[in-house]
Amino acid sequence: MSDRAIRSVAILGGGITGLSAAAAFARALPQVAITVIETAPDPAALADRLPGSMTSIHRFHASIGLDEAVLVGAGAAIPRLGLRFENWPAGGEPWYHVHGDHGAPTGTVAFHQLWARARREGQAEQYHRYAAAGVLAEAGRFVHPQGDPGSPLTTFDYALRLDPERYREILASLADQLRVVRIQGSFGGIDRHGDGMVAALLLADGRRIEADLYLDASGPAAVLAEAVGGAFEDWSGTLPCDRLLLGEGPSSAASPNDTIVGGAQGWQFACPLPGRTMLGHVWSSADPAPDPHGRSLAIRPGRRADPWIRNVLMLGDAAIVLDPLHWPHLHLTQTAIARALDLLPGRDCHPVEIAEYNRRSREEARRMRDFQALHYLRAGASIEVPESLARTLQQFESRGRLPVYDEDSLPDEIWLSALLGLSVLPRDIQPLAAAVDPVVAATRMTEMRVGLAQLPARVPGFADYLTRVAEPRR
Repeated sequence: MSDRAIRSVAILGGGITGLSAAAAFARALPQVAITVIETAPDPAALADRLPGSMTSIHRFHASIGLDEAVLVGAGAAIPRLGLRFENWPAGGEPWYHVHGDHGAPTGTVAFHQLWARARREGQAEQYHRYAAAGVLAEAGRFVHPQGDPGSPLTTFDYALRLDPERYREILASLADQLRVVRIQGSFGGIDRHGDGMVAALLLADGRRIEADLYLDASGPAAVLAEAVGGAFEDWSGTLPCDRLLLGEGPSSAASPNDTIVGGAQGWQFACPLPGRTMLGHVWSSADPAPDPHGRSLAIRPGRRADPWIRNVLMLGDAAIVLDPLHWPHLHLTQTAIARALDLLPGRDCHPVEIAEYNRRSREEARRMRDFQALHYLRAGASIEVPESLARTLQQFESRGRLPVYDEDSLPDEIWLSALLGLSVLPRDIQPLAAAVDPVVAATRMTEMRVGLAQLPARVPGFADYLTRVAEPRR
């Protein structure tokens, strides 16, 4: 290890966020001493409490050496194909937001261009019905991607639904295996060097934890960020929902989908987990509470203007706060951890790496904000429309194009699935797409739909598949 390299990391917060960071840093930097201070959990830390993820979770698990089969076998995770949206927009037919390819290009012409033209002419079914994940989600069936290249069963992706408590236990066990030190404590303050860098975390019982780098995984209270003076960028004008009521119901019929119902006046979700169903109601405090006697969580949408200040890095809800729509919390936590490792500076935490980290984080966060805001705008909510979202809508509604944002961690297919599912149709299509004969395009689209419609018959029901996957580990 060079004299300049980081030798020690202290992580404030022992929830999913803190333990994810501990496992990732320990795996990538086995020579670095890592200490996790397991503070009392913050009930408003949604990255630590909610069950949803995005497909990026597979890359993160691979980076820390966590096998999906272990998670499924322990009842900590089950696959999720998509989100079933009901009454969003109000009065619209249900649609599915799924991952992976939709249709296939015609030469260099993107499928969604030809689909949009056919849809305007009443000659196309819903967009998700041209995706393998979409037809499987609608039929309640699942299988892991497989088959020969070109098979529709290789063209889709899936996320995981996590049981937060069991998932945290597995992360804690992994951290122990990686020789991460875990201690109990509560935050009491910081001690600084003369240059403003944090010299030590001071715990309430008088202990002093020294490290080269400090990670704030304390939740939206962001106590370490507040101590070093991190500013907060408020997004409440763009994202209207600021209250969340969580509940639990009995185990429901096994489904590869989460269900989302509602829109501008608040919405509800149901997320089936092993042995139970997590329920949630999300709304604006400007509207009446759905349950006046329920104990809701406050959400303050926004982000830390600079999530990395000197030798303090904020992660999870300490860095960005969003509502649960599309389950963005764990995704942003994991991409932030990967970005931090990619740009890891020396012990001096040189401003060049810190500035680049903050720039990338800022742009990624704003695109996720735009993605959520798109849904509220289409639901009829009165919101402040960010310039970047206005540009996206202008480009897409004009010619079906998506503007390029380098730090957008959401693939184009995720944006397209949402835009077209929310009935945002281009007024016109690109000239190359317009040159494709409509009859030829319609015929090819029909062939795709017929082929995909036969797919569910070859795939087991979701409950049957989960039973089959779990059998070898009984």
